Amino acid sequence: MNLVVVGVAIVAYFIGAIPTGYIIAQLKGIADIRTYGSGNIGATNVSRVLGVNYFFLVFFLDAGKAFLFMHAMSFYFPAIYLYFFGCMLLLGNGISPFLYGSGGKGVSTLFGLLAVVHPYAIFIALLLWISVLLTIKIVGVASALAAWSLPVYGFLFCSDRSVIFFLLCAAWITFTHRSNIAVFWKQYCIKK
Repeated sequence: MNLVVVGVAIVAYFIGAIPTGYIIAQLKGIADIRTYGSGNIGATNVSRVLGVNYFFLVFFLDAGKAFLFMHAMSFYFPAIYLYFFGCMLLLGNGISPFLYGSGGKGVSTLFGLLAVVHPYAIFIALLLWISVLLTIKIVGVASALAAWSLPVYGFLFCSDRSVIFFLLCAAWITFTHRSNIAVFWKQYCIKK
């Protein structure tokens, strides 16, 4: 791995780490959005406090920065490096140095980077996300389950490298939503 790739990966990390939801909330007079709702800086929690319009604003800003970065890099690097950069975007989003290691859960960032590297995978994940959300009404669980549709899509339609990338993405989204999954498990899966 050459120094250019390492440098771009570092840039990807810091772009992913820009805490969009935190900044938008501050601009609206909220000192720290992490002290509200679920304690997250993502679109869902911001919308709980500021209204549904801010869900779309934060979502598309987070997705947009990932999309623009990955789109620009797609002119210069093959897919294997794009996958690496995508993982770095997700890592930066979840472990932001600007927030001393806290961050978002990665769904918006994943949406943006997938729009470049595997746009058709979005449709399958989105259909599953909607189906699960309508059934159990927990966004975090729906997001984690939808993420696991990606390795299945990769196995059916893509290369082995894509499958590995999708597995890493699904594992990361599951990890960042572990508290949501734990709540669901306690409420619905453990018999009292």
